[in-house]
Order: sequence, then structure tokens, then C-alpha cells
Amino acid sequence: MNETLEVLDHVRLNFSPSGLFALNVVIAFVMFGVALDIKLQHFRDVILKPKSALTGVVSQFFLLPLVTFGFILILNPTPTVALGMILIASCPGGNISNFMSSLAKGNVALSVSLTAIATLAATFMTPVNFAIWGKLYLKYYNAAGAGTYLVPIEIDFLQMVQTVVILLGIPVILGLLFAHYLPRITDKVKKPIRQISIIVFIAYVIILL
Repeated sequence: MNETLEVLDHVRLNFSPSGLFALNVVIAFVMFGVALDIKLQHFRDVILKPKSALTGVVSQFFLLPLVTFGFILILNPTPTVALGMILIASCPGGNISNFMSSLAKGNVALSVSLTAIATLAATFMTPVNFAIWGKLYLKYYNAAGAGTYLVPIEIDFLQMVQTVVILLGIPVILGLLFAHYLPRITDKVKKPIRQISIIVFIAYVIILL
């Protein structure tokens, strides 16, 4: 098992400033397509019935790291993979989760709301979760050199706000307005946009690998 997981240590994503910008454009386009199926009433329902949103936030930042740590205990991966799993579990869900919710005919407004809330909360919760679960891992697994990978994480809150506005807020607002004022065109373009989104995103991920 460890030999298989060690392959992950050598995986590198070919990110560059221009590549990251292109990825953000792709994600924004995906979110615009997702927003075509949302109405303002859906967001009102989320606000008036906050139980689901609160459950999602608790699951994101408390249950997910706990379950991930359980998998680490079972799989006993290499320290780099283990800490990588903890880091991923400590991060908020991304915009692609909204797209998946849309494909699954789920509550997209709830998914979008959770993405926004979790992303902003991540400025505090991601560093805290990574530190807590990372130290707990090092306590039980005294792997040589593992401590060098457990470094403090700092996240700029204003930068996260900017990210939420650009990648989530603007595309969703534009999608809502487009669907509201141009309903006939929206009905015609929703399916093609969804198909294009899938193809473009998968192609871009393959390029990065």
C-alpha cells in the first residue's frame, strides 16, 4: 500500500500565473452555467432554513478531518501523503462541488452558500485544523522527517474575500440575471454550457497533470 501511495509524492501540477488565471476563468464559466438553474427564492430558503447550512459547515470542518484521520490510521500512508490528506480535509469545498450538485439535481443554492461560507471560514479553520490534526498525527507516528512538513499556514482574509467575489459571487449574479431576463435563451444554452463545462474542465486538469 505504501509503495502505491509513494507515487503521489512525485505528482506535480504544472501551475503558473497564466495557468492559474486560465483555471480561474474556467471555474468562473462553470459557475455561470450552474447559476442558470438557480433562483433567488432558493437562496431565501437557505437563509430561512439554516439547519442544512450549519450541518454542512460542521461536517466540512469537524467531521471530514475526523473521518480523514480515521482513514490515515487504517491505511498508514507515508507521512507526506498523510499530511496531504489532512491538509485537503482541512480545506473548504471548491466551486466544482457546486457543479457536481447541479449534475446530481441537488440543492445548488445550498451548495453555493456552503462554498462561500466555508471559503471565508477557511481563513481561520484551515490553519487550525491542519495544526491540530497534523500534530496529533506526529504524536502517534514518529516518522523521520515528518515534522518538517507540518508548517504553519497563513491565509489572507481579504484575498479569500476577493476569491469568493470573483470566482463565486460575480458568476452567480450574472447567471441569475441572465436566467431572469433572458429565460428563453437560458433554456437553450443551459445544456450546451453544462456539456462544455465538463469537457473544458477535464481537459484542463489533464493538461495540468
